[in-house]
Amino acid sequence: MMETSMINEKKKVLFVNNNLVAGGVQRSLVNLIHQIKDEYEITLFVFNCSGDYAKLIPPEVKVIEASPFLKLLGMSQAQTKKMGIIFYVARAACALYTKIFSNHFPLSFLVSTQKKLSGFDVAISFLHNENEKILYGGCNEFVLKRVKAKQRITFIHCDILNNGTNTARNRSIYKYFDKIAAVSEGCRRNFIKAVPELEEKTYCVYNCHNFSEYYDKSIINPIEYPLDCLNIVTVARLSPEKGIIRGISIIKRLIKENYRIRWHIIGGGPQRSEIEKEILNNNLSEHIILYGNQENPYRYIKNADVFLLPSIHEAAPMVFEEAKFLGVPIITTNTISAREMIREGKEGIVSGNNEEELYNSLRRVVDQPAILQKYKEYLRIQNFSNETAIKQFSNLI
Repeated sequence: MMETSMINEKKKVLFVNNNLVAGGVQRSLVNLIHQIKDEYEITLFVFNCSGDYAKLIPPEVKVIEASPFLKLLGMSQAQTKKMGIIFYVARAACALYTKIFSNHFPLSFLVSTQKKLSGFDVAISFLHNENEKILYGGCNEFVLKRVKAKQRITFIHCDILNNGTNTARNRSIYKYFDKIAAVSEGCRRNFIKAVPELEEKTYCVYNCHNFSEYYDKSIINPIEYPLDCLNIVTVARLSPEKGIIRGISIIKRLIKENYRIRWHIIGGGPQRSEIEKEILNNNLSEHIILYGNQENPYRYIKNADVFLLPSIHEAAPMVFEEAKFLGVPIITTNTISAREMIREGKEGIVSGNNEEELYNSLRRVVDQPAILQKYKEYLRIQNFSNETAIKQFSNLI
């Protein structure tokens, strides 16, 4: 009888993340939890348990929030005002120290304020380390220093060779994990190039998706775009690596050549004011529309002619699968996972990672609309599932 109960006992899995605000990593985490919640006993430890996705955590998942000081790693400076002057000043001091020196000491100090957790079969840091001059992250340090578990795993959601995280400090931290999970084969390859000695314990685990949610939200007041032009949609954080500025330059060229185009951009971020100025300075306000952050981006994707992601570097954008599932072809640049995630010539175009080739790709589909129609017909008959991702995760732990 005892042997049977031991066999049926669920593995105890701890996930650690900084917060639950709207973002690709957080979205991936929530989707994964929903897919595996019946198979494992899940505990979620978040530094700051707030954000749009907090309400999406299943009730059967135990959620633990951090100590007040560790909570600072999941908050912006503005958010700490609600906690009082002590925490506002503490975070500001940590941010200043990080900018002058590095985030090594602030991360170690803030992590040390949390009491240790134990009793887990697997502890997973779901957020990779960031640039050492940014007060961000800490999940890897927390899992290694404050959690007792039989197995420790960390996830890589970035292109380590191109996003400023390939440092001696970060590389040394990864060596202490039992396994490393990269969210695409491209991410895995670049991680192994950075830390070749960890190849044998580095695996690929794809992001999970909530396809039923994508569909349900896409039919809630879907945007009806004008029919007399090519409607391009982008859902992305407005930050330099997303390539929005060069996208504006491309649209300007096409408009000057009398092509009828509207570019609909959903998302916010640190580059918004610069992007707004660029649009105004080039008299493109009628052709490029910024919608800001939207709780339901799928209603904007659904009726678009093409999805554009002109990124300079990317990891494994979840929005690729979202757009494909909604039947919208993709044009993107050749970042590390693009050819892995998009069947070129069937689901979209993977352009060279430069302005000229991206311009040529967009001009091609404007001149030949039958290309996009062919891609749409192909996407319409595809089956989408999380089967591979779930199998990869199961094998991982």
